[in-house]
Amino acid sequence: MSLLTDWRLSPELEHFGGHRSGGAGDAVDGIMPALVIEPAEPAQVAAALAWVSRHRLQTVIRGRGTKLSWGRTPSHVDVVLSTAQLTRDVVHRYGDLTVTVPAGITLSDLNRQLASQGQWLPLDSPFDGATIGGLIATNDSGPLRHRYGTPRDLLIGITLAMTDGRIVRSGGHVVKNVAGYDLAKLVSGSFGTIAAIVDATFKLLPIPQSSQTITASYPDGDALAADAASLASSQLEPVALDVRVLVGQPGTEPQRQLAARFATSPEATSSQVAEARRGLSVPSQLLEGPGESAWWSEQVRHPWTLAGSTIRLSWLPAALADVLRLVDELQRTSGGAVELTTRAALGAGFLRLDGDDAPVARAIERLRTRQIVTNVVVLRHGGALKRSVDAWGAPPDSQRLMQALKRSFDPSGVLNADRGPI
Repeated sequence: MSLLTDWRLSPELEHFGGHRSGGAGDAVDGIMPALVIEPAEPAQVAAALAWVSRHRLQTVIRGRGTKLSWGRTPSHVDVVLSTAQLTRDVVHRYGDLTVTVPAGITLSDLNRQLASQGQWLPLDSPFDGATIGGLIATNDSGPLRHRYGTPRDLLIGITLAMTDGRIVRSGGHVVKNVAGYDLAKLVSGSFGTIAAIVDATFKLLPIPQSSQTITASYPDGDALAADAASLASSQLEPVALDVRVLVGQPGTEPQRQLAARFATSPEATSSQVAEARRGLSVPSQLLEGPGESAWWSEQVRHPWTLAGSTIRLSWLPAALADVLRLVDELQRTSGGAVELTTRAALGAGFLRLDGDDAPVARAIERLRTRQIVTNVVVLRHGGALKRSVDAWGAPPDSQRLMQALKRSFDPSGVLNADRGPI
């Protein structure tokens, strides 16, 4: 009888907090685990990781599961280790503009708490249930990345549970602290493949007093790219500068839209908006209040609200016009609608492809052979594409280094069930 067939008999499970048999709601890309462990304390997470490592049990770390389908489909999953119960003891040092957050708290709940002191963690996610641990593990971000960066840019400290049962800490509680190795940067975007995040310390900002957005529509991509470049290189300071392009939607003309959001004091916001509108080559519309909030809420969710495959990719910011032409080319290749949602000044965004599996697979392969774009990762596969298109693509030049790093942190190779990226 295998360990997991008779796991209820293991006395060690009592040291891990909550635990139960896996059910359909715990499946990882359709693969159901035998056991779900739900610790409520960091020490319980570390003890559980030491246990699965000793017994070489393939383990997936999960927050609220909003991105559990990202990555390769595992061949099997023995254990899901949930961090959703790690929600105690948010430590808000409002005088220092920092906060220490347990991994299981959601971004929305955290910002509601911080708002009582007029502060916030300036991150956005398309997923309402996204936890702090999950945001860091995937380095997930939205339009606010233009001004404030990704989770890794706002981290100043982190606590990890390791596969040998240790709890390790890196960084500190104040912005200028530089003690220890920068493990926060290391685990950002690691997809839970080297350690479990149990808490994180972030620098915060005051909530802006005022916010306004301008949007403009364009007949062609070159004019849009020129205006985006002009805004990005100006002295203006938008908190978000986004482009949304949709071509090939049945019965509609191509849609090309630029949006710039300004958020600071009321006087400075109005002044910057007026100057930005004067600099555009086409007429613009002004959004304020609930209408503005609704527009950006839709924008951050847009790559995920409709069907199809969703791809994360990057490029040189100066190549935006070429990328917009590539969107038109991909629409002809895939035969379905193609939608690009991008951080215009950063050369990063999401591409959504509709259409039948075979032409969409060809379009993804074409993307991966073009020098215009890099880091082409398929986060959501439409239809049966996941069986034929690898989520991560060809291994990068740094693959050997990444694998050596993985072995040093996870010598038994139990974390993330070979879902990638390492």
